[in-house]
Amino acid sequence: MVMTVVKSLPSFARSRRNRGTPREELRQRIAHAALTLFHEAGYDRVSVDRIVARAAVSKGAFFNFFPTKADVLLVYFDEIDRRLVALRARLDPRQPQLALEKFFAKAETLLRSEGPLIETLARAIWSIPALLEADRASALRDRLGFKAFFERAQDKGTIDRKVNPDVAGDAIGDLWTGSVLLWLGLGRTESLAKTMRPKLRLLFDGLGPRKEKR
Repeated sequence: MVMTVVKSLPSFARSRRNRGTPREELRQRIAHAALTLFHEAGYDRVSVDRIVARAAVSKGAFFNFFPTKADVLLVYFDEIDRRLVALRARLDPRQPQLALEKFFAKAETLLRSEGPLIETLARAIWSIPALLEADRASALRDRLGFKAFFERAQDKGTIDRKVNPDVAGDAIGDLWTGSVLLWLGLGRTESLAKTMRPKLRLLFDGLGPRKEKR
């Protein structure tokens, strides 16, 4: 019932209703309305008109914060990235391999819970320059985060001191970025956690020759 009333209001009336709303609060409300609609109906089926009606704002207010509908996906990217960073921050350095396996399993659960919109985001990264830049910055943070994890593991004595944490962080970062993008591109048909497990084991086992038992 409330939404019916909101939709009937002319845009100038909505603008006056929101004049005293703090800018960040208004931006978050618009983004929340847009992302809710993207989840409900699919990104391509949602127009700016539907977003402003749901958020009870004028079109001018929308374009003041988001030059295009696609720019809302930057907010979505930041939300997903923040949640993944929080997962990585909880990696247990006492059992580094197991910790990484659990991280990828939890990341898969998170990304699957987002439904088709996460696949839309993955595709948009390659067509929207601002998203591509955000993804590159995120990839760098991933590598630094994994590097810090390996340094903590070395302090715990669970990773050899001879291991270069920069190289190890880059290796896991590359594995994470490449695997998750491929997984999303293929429609999440396989288990990300299961495909990551043997790759991690290979990295932790090393590629050097071993003496066979006699």
